[in-house]
Parts: sequence; structure tokens; C-alpha cells
Amino acid sequence: MVSQFLRVLLISLPALATSQAPPNGHVSVSFSSSSSSAEAHSNSAKVQFSTDLPITNTTMIPDVGSGNSTHNANSNPKKTGGRKLAGYYPVYNSEGQPLSELRYDLYDEIIFFVATTTENFTLGTYPLNQNEWDSLAFDFVKSCKNHSVTPTYAVGGWGGSRYFSALTATSENRTAFADSTISFAKKYGFEGIDFDWEYASIQGIGCNTVNDADVQNQQLLFKEVKSKWPEGKLSTAQSIAGIRDANYGKLPASDVSLMAQVVDEVRIMAYDVHGSFTKTTGPNAPIRATCADPENQLSVETAIEIYLKQGFKPEQLSLGIPGYAKSWTLAKPELTPRIVGNYTSYYYQNYTGIPAGGRYDDQPGLDVCGQKTGYGGSWLVNELVTAGFLNEDENSGGKGYTRYYDECSGEPFLASETTLITYDDTASTVAKVEYANSKNLGGVFFFDTMGPRDKTVKAARTALSN
Repeated sequence: MVSQFLRVLLISLPALATSQAPPNGHVSVSFSSSSSSAEAHSNSAKVQFSTDLPITNTTMIPDVGSGNSTHNANSNPKKTGGRKLAGYYPVYNSEGQPLSELRYDLYDEIIFFVATTTENFTLGTYPLNQNEWDSLAFDFVKSCKNHSVTPTYAVGGWGGSRYFSALTATSENRTAFADSTISFAKKYGFEGIDFDWEYASIQGIGCNTVNDADVQNQQLLFKEVKSKWPEGKLSTAQSIAGIRDANYGKLPASDVSLMAQVVDEVRIMAYDVHGSFTKTTGPNAPIRATCADPENQLSVETAIEIYLKQGFKPEQLSLGIPGYAKSWTLAKPELTPRIVGNYTSYYYQNYTGIPAGGRYDDQPGLDVCGQKTGYGGSWLVNELVTAGFLNEDENSGGKGYTRYYDECSGEPFLASETTLITYDDTASTVAKVEYANSKNLGGVFFFDTMGPRDKTVKAARTALSN
């Protein structure tokens, strides 16, 4: 499920966190994806965490909840104290979530995901044909505006970023591409553009055009778009690992200052930390990386720290929360503990493969590069409940699954004798919102709108207001 970027990152870089000492207690190596698994956005505890306070040492305890949120999920969800809640609407799964079933009342902004780049500066609509896209896009914008929700569209994603580099390589190309994206927005009535380039200067899916100057050219594109359409919202989805150069090095604030000046929002894809590309199972979207491998010290905490150091204002940043779960086939039925200092985790297990996931999981076939792909092992979080793997109260498992809460990462998981599933529940989601609030971020977003339970989104809205 995740890109070559993360695979190479895990091989090439030392620990990204400033320390592996118990901190206190999103990630894609960001990624938006045109698949339900959100491979990279690809395509996740109980209390407000601070990097100044130690976490309580808690061993994984089967079937014991991490505590119900104290927030009233039935309170007015539109009052968020100025912080915004957004969600990505997966156009490719519009039959699974018709516009009539979208909970507009829970969101301030919904992103129509995703248009793709093409060689000739136009935007692609795959898997929809042009007529299907037109009908859905016009209806989407109308519905959003009727509910006082900001309609934005995204361009790029895991499978749609192949031509970003070529389209931004020269001044003439950037002007043409900026004009195309703005015209596309105005055609349907979108009020903003979300650029989801996976990734600038770094290979993503495997067949993208890539140039060492991509990061600079991306910033120049953003400047062009903002100057031509100042009233439009300009946002960009970026990796949990921060903005990096062609050698995977973190760029200093001086090298991304133009982006910080012109974009309205940076959406941190704080998920896809573990998957089929990592040597063990692990949390999809950890708040902290207390027990993680030294080469994979990625978390909500580290991501926010990186972007603040890269010169972005807290209010420019929004934290991504996955609405999907990931699964692995375990190598053995017994869970092996990982002990780090005084902390014990059962999240990190050997595995033998990736099983089939839920209804909207990736299916074996060929990707846009012609490479063979297998199952993604992905589930919508709400599918875990309807399938009976997670009980309605979210505090225990069912059908052979035991629920665990991992103090090391701040994220729960389910395990049976054969399968481990990483996911976010209402409590871990609220904890992330509270952490984002403590850092004065501009808000949070869900990838995507199909995955999280309504009670979870309501609780997130309520937490934003506190």
C-alpha cells in the first residue's frame, strides 16, 4: 500500500524522530491514493498528549477499551472554535457513497478526490468518463454549497501524479498547467484546489516523471496559481515525513519558504506508516513512535514538528486521520511482545502476507504503471463493526478478534490467530484532534469520507471546539 518513497526512506534514512525515549504520549509517508486503501493519500489516545510529559507505562491489554470520549457527540457539530474539519470524497467509489449519503453537516470542507495529471495539461477523470464526472462534479458542488460546505477538488494522488514534474518544469508549462487547473475549478464551481503531488523530486508509484528541481517548481506553480486566482483556496497534501529533496533529506525552512508564503493549507497525510512495505506489522497512523523501529520513527508528533521547523504556521497545518484500516496475515498465532525500556507493545509482529480486505479493497491486477499488484488488506473502519470484528462500543473485539490498545503508539488494533488489523477508533481520533489543538493547528481532515463512523466524525468536531 505505500509508495517507493517510504520504502526507500526506511532504507536510506536514520530515525526521523528527535528521540526514541518514551515521548508522551499521520504518515502516509503522505499519500493520497486513488484506491480505497488510501495508499499514501495515498491512500490514526485517550488524553491530550504533550511532548513534555511522560506517558504511563501500559502493557497491551486484551478487550479493554482505551476509554470513551467525554465529548458529547450529539452537540452542535458545526461549532469548532474556528478550526476546520475536512474530508476527502472518493469519486472512484461514488456508487458506494452516493452524494445523497454524504454527511455535509459534519464537515466544513469536502475535497472531490481525485482528478489526475495528463501529458497535455488537461486533467483526467479516471475511472469516470467525462459525462459521469461532469454530472457528479456539478451535483457535488451544488450539494456542498446548499449545505454551507466549501467544495474543493484535488489533483494528483498516488496513481495520478505521473506528469506533475513535466507539467511544472518550465515557466511556460507552469503557466499552462495553472490555467488548466483554475479553469477546471471554475467550470464546476469549486472554491479551491488541493494539489496532491506524490511526490515532488521523489518517485512515487514507479513511473512518475521526476526531477531534482521538482520541489522548487512545485512552489513556483503554487505561486502562479495563487497570483492568478487569489480568491480560490490553495492547499497541498504532503507526506508525514515532511518536504524532502531528491536524496530524501529534510529541506530547511529557507528552501520551502515560498510554499509557506502562498499556500493556505498544508494537509499532513499522517498515515501509511506501516504496511506491506515494512518488515513487521505496526500502527498505520501512530500519535507517537515510542516502540517503533529506529528507521521508522514516523508519527503525528514527528510530522507536526517537522512542518513547524520547515517554517509553516500552525494555523496553516491540518492533520490527516485515516478512515481505513490495514491488515496482515500473521506468521504465528501468538503475539510476541516488544519491550522498549519500561514499555511493552504487541503491535510489531512478523507476517507472511496481505489478505483480502473489505468491499472496497484493492484487487489483484495491474497499476497505472503496468506493475502487478495484490490485495491491499484494507477495510473501512465502519466495516470492522458491521463485519463483527469490532463491537459497537469499540471497546472489544468479536468473531475471534481481540481488541488491544497500544500505549506506545496511541492506536488500537485487532488480532485473531491469523490476522492483525491496525485502525483508528473514536478515542484515538479524539486524542489526535486534542493533540492538534494543543499545537494550535488549523484543523483536521479524514481520508476519506466513506471510512469513519459518524460517531467518530461527530466526536472529532466536538473536540475541535475545545
